[in-house]
Amino acid sequence: MSAAGEEPGEALSYGREHGSPWYRWWRATQTRAGNTVLLWMARHFRRLPAQKGHRIGATLGDSLRRISPRHYHLVLKNLRIAFGSEKTEREIIELANACYRHLGKSLMEFIRLPGMTAEEICESVELRGAEHLDQALAQGKGAILLTGHLGNWELVGGRIAAGGYPLTVIARAQRDNALTGLLLATRESTGMKVYHRGSAVKGALAAIRRNEFLGVLLDQNAGSEGVFVDFFGHLASTAAGAAVFALRTETPVLPSFGWRNPDDTHTAAIDPPVPLIRTGDHRHDVEANTARYTKIIEEKIRTHPEQWFWLHKRWKSRPPGERPT
Repeated sequence: MSAAGEEPGEALSYGREHGSPWYRWWRATQTRAGNTVLLWMARHFRRLPAQKGHRIGATLGDSLRRISPRHYHLVLKNLRIAFGSEKTEREIIELANACYRHLGKSLMEFIRLPGMTAEEICESVELRGAEHLDQALAQGKGAILLTGHLGNWELVGGRIAAGGYPLTVIARAQRDNALTGLLLATRESTGMKVYHRGSAVKGALAAIRRNEFLGVLLDQNAGSEGVFVDFFGHLASTAAGAAVFALRTETPVLPSFGWRNPDDTHTAAIDPPVPLIRTGDHRHDVEANTARYTKIIEEKIRTHPEQWFWLHKRWKSRPPGERPT
């Protein structure tokens, strides 16, 4: 499946990264400037009223796609890969623009999160399917919360933790230590425990043994360490950690996704456990369960495509023997 007018290899190619010293300096400068602005906003906008934050966020999102055309073209590229045979170019552009407005609003919501009480978080995010969390705790094995960068995923985690459920998440440390500290403090302000990659495996196993919930985002490129499974009709390298943990510990996997409503409130839904595929062939079982989890993520994205994080090169890694032209 490829976008109209493109060969299969071309459809999945993000092009070569520019390697000139000037380009690397320019990108690093952009990143430092963006981090500086974000840290300033986090200090000054924490107490902003919700409606004003949403207005600023939507304007910010519209501005960002103009400030960085490179990222906007990446969003369009990904949308063409996913929907090129299903949607018109006009529909794809409209999705991209809506995606930026959503991300701007989500950023402002994240900035406001440390200033919100547990009661305020619960009021802004409706939690459906909490009985599945309760059942998992009653069984004493905790649960893996399968999720992705859909809706405001930070609010989903915050809502679960604010509801009194023990939640541990795996996060990636940023190159900017101040930004890493901001992300860590914001997540922990809601009651979440956070492990950075490096101590993630040990921390994840400990959380499961403590009968806690482990949040796993399974929708980003996993490079050479991932398994290749179908995602929107194309093979995508996907982390196998959730499947490995489930097979090893018999821990239930609960799809846990949220979405933004038209009035900028949010809904978080916990689905029943995903049946575990176990044939005795470990390698097959890891791939089969990872494929099933990825298909669930795709189905959730299709319900709210403008609310997924399309700024990531999801299909960048290719399986051995396949190289984009």
